[in-house]
Amino acid sequence: MPVGRWSARSSASEANVNSTMKIEGQYPFENVSADVIWKSLTDPDGIASCLPGCERLTPTADGAYEMTMTFGVGAIRGKFAGNIRLHDIHPTTDYGMTVSGSGSVGFVNGEGSIRLSPTETGTQVVYAGDVAAGGAIASVGQRMIGGAARMVIDQFFKCVAAKCSAKVTSSN
Repeated sequence: MPVGRWSARSSASEANVNSTMKIEGQYPFENVSADVIWKSLTDPDGIASCLPGCERLTPTADGAYEMTMTFGVGAIRGKFAGNIRLHDIHPTTDYGMTVSGSGSVGFVNGEGSIRLSPTETGTQVVYAGDVAAGGAIASVGQRMIGGAARMVIDQFFKCVAAKCSAKVTSSN
């Protein structure tokens, strides 16, 4: 079962609403090797098919992607366009990620890391990062943003786990 921790802080004024969050958690992949998970976590088509709201994820350079996705918190929903860049890549063990996006309801910027570690029963994925949001989407409050982010991350890893398990089963 995935485990995640969230902490958030926000500052607001009438003209500008900003919220920052620390996101960290882990997800166990039972009976799946780090190799299989790594391929899924670095494959644009695999990411796009598992990331809720992702409409487009297009490679632009080695480790860089342009992305379009729809995301909402409460009554505030919108389309975001942005970039993802993978960096400090150590195949099958870890990488860093920088994300930036904006849309009609605000902006989201983040910096984080993904680490894969073998366990007795498979592989553990640990993620951590800092995310800043601004504009109307941040006005709904960090608890709602945190809840929405948790839901997206959980759905993403459940989808990746299902696809990885299917790959392992079909190769046996």
